[in-house]
Amino acid sequence: MARFIFDGTTVKADRLGTMDRKDIRRIVEAGSAAAIERMKSRIREKHYRPPRSTGDMMDSVGANEYRETIGGGRQDVYPLGNDRKGERNATKAFVINYGRGGARKTPHMRDYFITKDSAVEEIVQRAMEQEFDRIAAEKAR
Repeated sequence: MARFIFDGTTVKADRLGTMDRKDIRRIVEAGSAAAIERMKSRIREKHYRPPRSTGDMMDSVGANEYRETIGGGRQDVYPLGNDRKGERNATKAFVINYGRGGARKTPHMRDYFITKDSAVEEIVQRAMEQEFDRIAAEKAR
């Protein structure tokens, strides 16, 4: 659901020359960790945990497998797996975000808590830049 791609062209070329695949993976995983925390806090903030809820969707938020791309890498962040009843957590988040369609609507449906989160991009970018700076400092030694 949330997708941030680290592309080597988004950073200074002189510092990028010393980066290898492991470094790029560290940068992407730092961004994913920030996105995971942001999505969990949005779920808590929006109260998608009614008293009868188990919290399975919030607890399952994570990143999928890291994928290398040409000059970068990516991970998608979304609720993984199934809840205790066997329902997909990603489907529940999708329905809350986009709605179910038709007349049936609950107060939380179609509120775009994932797709209209304006702060997540900045949070992820900052986390990736901080990791990039840590790696650059390590390589400078």
